[in-house]
Amino acid sequence: MASIPTERKGQYGFGSFLLLLLGILGIVLALYRFATGLGSITNLNQGYPWGFWIGFDILAGIALAAGGFVVAGLVHIFGGEKYHALVRPAILTALLGYLLFIVALLIDLGRPWTIWHMLIYQHHESAMFEVGWCVMCYTFVLFLEFLPVVFEKFNWRGAKSAWMGLMPWLAIAVLVVFAIVLTRSRTWVILIAAVLVIFQLGVVAGVFRRDPKVPTLLIMAGIIFSTLHQSSLGTLFLLAPHKLSAIWYTPWLPLVFFVSSVMAGMAMVIVEATLSAKFFGRKPELELLQGLGKGLSWAILVYLALRAVDLVVNGGGAQLFMATPQAYAFWIEVGVGLLIPLAILLTPEYAASGRGLFWASLMVVVGLIVHRLNVAVVGIFSEYEVTYYPSWMEIAVTVGLVSLGTLVFVWVCRYFPIFHEEHSRTTA
Repeated sequence: MASIPTERKGQYGFGSFLLLLLGILGIVLALYRFATGLGSITNLNQGYPWGFWIGFDILAGIALAAGGFVVAGLVHIFGGEKYHALVRPAILTALLGYLLFIVALLIDLGRPWTIWHMLIYQHHESAMFEVGWCVMCYTFVLFLEFLPVVFEKFNWRGAKSAWMGLMPWLAIAVLVVFAIVLTRSRTWVILIAAVLVIFQLGVVAGVFRRDPKVPTLLIMAGIIFSTLHQSSLGTLFLLAPHKLSAIWYTPWLPLVFFVSSVMAGMAMVIVEATLSAKFFGRKPELELLQGLGKGLSWAILVYLALRAVDLVVNGGGAQLFMATPQAYAFWIEVGVGLLIPLAILLTPEYAASGRGLFWASLMVVVGLIVHRLNVAVVGIFSEYEVTYYPSWMEIAVTVGLVSLGTLVFVWVCRYFPIFHEEHSRTTA
C-alpha cells in the first residue's frame, strides 16, 4: 500500500491551509451579502427566487447529513451493534451538516433576522413551518447525542451518568412540545405523552431493552424528526405543479426525498469513513463498510424501483426521451448517481474493496446533489422567460462553508474520542 502523505496522518498542511483560505473567502462574501443584499452576489431573479444555495446547501446538505439517524437507528434500534464504530463520526457529520445548513439558510433568507418568528407565529398549514421545527429539534437532539464525546474527553463520569438518566425524559419533553406545536390537539398530545412515558417506565423496569450506551428514546426522537423533515422538504415542491418539470414533480415527492436521503446518508457515511481513515492514517473499517455497501445497493434498488413506477404512473416518463436540458439532467442524475454505482456494488470484487465502495458511494452522493439541484433549479420553469445560473460568488460561499465544516470535523476528530480505537481506550 502506498505511503500516506504527512497531512493525511492528521497534520495540518497545504490542503488545510487551502480550506482555510476558501473558508475565509466564503465568510467575506457572506458578510458582503449581508451588507449589500442578495442581488449583489447572486443571480437570483423573479423567476428563480431559489437557486444554488437552496438546491445544494439545504436540500442536498440535509439529505447528506442523514447518515446520523440512519447509522444511529441501525445500531441502537435495529441491533446492528457491530456498526458502533461508525456512529460517532456519523453523528458528528450530521451535527456539523445541520449547523452549516442553518448558517446557509440565514445567508439565503431575505430577512434572516425574522427566522425566530416561527417560534411564536405558528403557520400550521405551511410545510416550511414543519421543516423549521423539525430541523431545530433534530439539531438539538444531535447535540445531546454528541455530549458523551465531550464527557469522555474530560473524563466527566458523573455527567455521563446523569446524561443517561436525564436524556429519555428530555427526549419526551422535546417530542411533546413538538406535538403541541404541530397538532394543536390536546387529545393527541396526551396520547403521545402517555405512550412515551409508559415506554420509558417499561425500560426502567426492564420490560423493554435498555441500550447501555445511548437512551433509546433519544435515538427514536432523532429518527422521528429526521424522517419528518426529510420528507417534508419534498412536500415544499408539491406547491409548484405548474413550475416543476413532470420528470420530478410527483405526489410521491415526499417519499422520493425520504428514500433518497436514506440512500445518500449511507453513501456519505462510507465516503466520510474512507476519507477520515486515510487522513488520520487509520485502518478503514472495511468489514463494516462492506456491510453498509450491501445496504446501500438495496437502497439504490428500492429508490430506482420507486422512481420507475412513479414515472410510469404519474406520467413523467414521456419527457425522458426529449432533447431538453431537463431530460439530459435526469439521465446524468440516474446514470452517474444510481446505475453506475449499483453496477459497482453488485460486482463482488469491487464491492469487497475499499476503493470500489468509496467510488460507488461518492457517485451516489454526486447523484443526490444533482437530483436536488434538478428539483430546485433545473426542473423549474419560469413564466418570466428568464434563466438562472449561479454566480461564482454563490458557489464560493458554499465552498467556503463546506471548507470550514471540513476543518472543524478534522479538529474535533483530532482532539475528541470520535473513532473506535480512541473510544475503546477512553472507556477501558
